[in-house]
Amino acid sequence: MEKKRAVNIRSTLGTTFERGMLYSKQKAEYTAVKAREHARGVMSTTKQVLYNALATVLTFVLIISIAVFMYGTFYYAYMPLEMHEEPVNLQFRACPDQMGLCSFPNASVHLHPKIKLMQGQPYSISLRLEVPDSVNNQALGMFMSCLEVVYSNKNKEHSCKSSILEFRSELLRIIETMAYSPFFLTGTSTQRQWITINYFSKFQDDPHFPAKELILEVQSKYIQVYSATLLVHAEFSGLRHIMYHHPWISTVTGVLSNVVILTLIILMSWTRFFTPEEIEQMDRDSGLKGSLKDEVVAKLAGEQAEKEDDLFNAEKDDIEIIKEAVKMGVENIK
Repeated sequence: MEKKRAVNIRSTLGTTFERGMLYSKQKAEYTAVKAREHARGVMSTTKQVLYNALATVLTFVLIISIAVFMYGTFYYAYMPLEMHEEPVNLQFRACPDQMGLCSFPNASVHLHPKIKLMQGQPYSISLRLEVPDSVNNQALGMFMSCLEVVYSNKNKEHSCKSSILEFRSELLRIIETMAYSPFFLTGTSTQRQWITINYFSKFQDDPHFPAKELILEVQSKYIQVYSATLLVHAEFSGLRHIMYHHPWISTVTGVLSNVVILTLIILMSWTRFFTPEEIEQMDRDSGLKGSLKDEVVAKLAGEQAEKEDDLFNAEKDDIEIIKEAVKMGVENIK
């Protein structure tokens, strides 16, 4: 009898142990499944965050690049060159039987393609003469020089101006020569003057018949000239004045304005393409339409609930079996 009870106890304990092992195995599998699902969720969330951060950074870099490119394109299309400097080679007719010039020094400068004037932009046209501070030039006194603008339709515009060298007394010339004598002897400096003659102010090119040639003439046979340079200076006003004289302020303002405009365009496009109606349309076009999608979701939820109920019932049964086995063991001992 006692052997039979011992066998029953062993059988009950073995069955209980097997069920406990089975329950532990099922519990471990369930925990592993939950852990994998949680890990997948964390990985998916992390990937989504990384993708969103990368997309935000790339979008910001793209907006900044486009804004800078737009401002640079606008600057180079809107702003003309501030100063054109063109060397002038003065020509004259030499006297065959005496020293000096037998004609006035003159030169012709073709504007295109060397100098391009922007339509509607005022310019000032000047001539800069580099002359030696010689006795002949000091004794020359006043002299005349003229500039003639020739348009493509053969029309001409003429301007003449008088000029004179800066006066220097004999004492001042002696003091200057003594003070700068080391530089004069080494050749690092020379005695010269620069004369700037302004012929036109607020000059605007004709858009229909643009200027094609400038003709210069210095109306003096006795002037001595080292070199001559034609200066075409753009006189900026309004927005061009700000962009040229305050480049940092205009650059920051222009780029920020472009960034704001591009950001608004992107946000409006985003809200347009990702409205609730568009999301519903994307869901309808995804292959799960109408009630079929709801049925699939409900079925998956039901299967998950059944799995959880089975695990819970198995856990209750195992607990009851363990209680009965313990009770029978206590009774057999008694």
